[in-house]
Amino acid sequence: MRRRHQQELGLIACLSVALAVLGAGCGQTQKKQVSIVDGVEVIVNPAAPLRRDSGRVLKVEERLRIRDVGDRFFFKYPAQPEIAPDGSIFLMDEGQLLKFSPAGAFIGNLVKLGQGPGEIQSLNRYVIEPDGIYAADGAVNKIVHMTLDGRFLDDRRLEDYFETMTQNWIVGSMVNLPQVKGVLADAKYSFFCISRSNGSFKKTYALLGRFYNKPPVMMRWDFLSWVPDAKRDLLFISLSRDYEIKLLDLNLGRIVRTFRRDYPKVAFVPPENMKAVYEKGDTPRPDYERDILELFLPGETLWVRTSTVDADRGQLFDIFNVDGDFLDSFFVQVKGSILGIRGDTLFVKETAEDGTISVVVYRNLEYGKN
Repeated sequence: MRRRHQQELGLIACLSVALAVLGAGCGQTQKKQVSIVDGVEVIVNPAAPLRRDSGRVLKVEERLRIRDVGDRFFFKYPAQPEIAPDGSIFLMDEGQLLKFSPAGAFIGNLVKLGQGPGEIQSLNRYVIEPDGIYAADGAVNKIVHMTLDGRFLDDRRLEDYFETMTQNWIVGSMVNLPQVKGVLADAKYSFFCISRSNGSFKKTYALLGRFYNKPPVMMRWDFLSWVPDAKRDLLFISLSRDYEIKLLDLNLGRIVRTFRRDYPKVAFVPPENMKAVYEKGDTPRPDYERDILELFLPGETLWVRTSTVDADRGQLFDIFNVDGDFLDSFFVQVKGSILGIRGDTLFVKETAEDGTISVVVYRNLEYGKN
């Protein structure tokens, strides 16, 4: 009996060792680390996302191309693509607000130049909401409200610069450069928020990012990239060369969360116009590229365009939810530069050899409406 008991104990021990070796061989999924620092939730994600097939090339298909159509319009600097509830496509280009049908047919420019009611001197941003378009006139800080076909509804003047709108706030930003010369110093990046229901109620939030100023060289060290979550009155903000995203809650009036993931640095390659400047030796030169290049919010999740580029697979994007969980990571392989991502649609700017520009609309086959 005693011998049998010893054999059973030996078998259990062997099984325990085998399971331990198996677990080590398979590699247990690392978990994110969460802490609270000065009332802010700080999240550190591992290098690998939750989705197991990360590192793949995202499946996309071309849906349509919007090309120049002679004297009706031609692209110079297309930007800020949006899709209206009826499927219409909008693009901003050098003060114009160009409207296209869901099939990509040009309909017209909705901007009426001037200083009167419904007229715009300098279009700098616009937002599409269920009740129409809100276009920002940067020359006089005016918001022009119009229907999707450009019919004037009303306008409103503001004291501050306007860039976007969330459910409860009108949001703008500005930067104050440091006065000290010849060293990396803090620039002040401010967000101005005005209540949509009570225009006299305002909030200001300030963040610091390093800047180098020694004329003729003026250089951002930390780059600001941000995107609003209009439904939840949130701003996702990146203001660092390192991988870090801050979540600003406009209603609470503070940063509530920061999150990052372990990210392999990419060696810095100086642009051609800066090589001679760096060779002189008196301008600070980074060792690595910025980890985060751009933020997109196509739907419920945040897309982060990173500095990682693979010649065969394209640009690396990371995906996070609002809680800071690192969900997915994949490459996007398209020609040209990504102008924006809306739902399951990617807008890409392509430039032909003769200099003509097309906006190519791709459908994301994996994430649906996200």
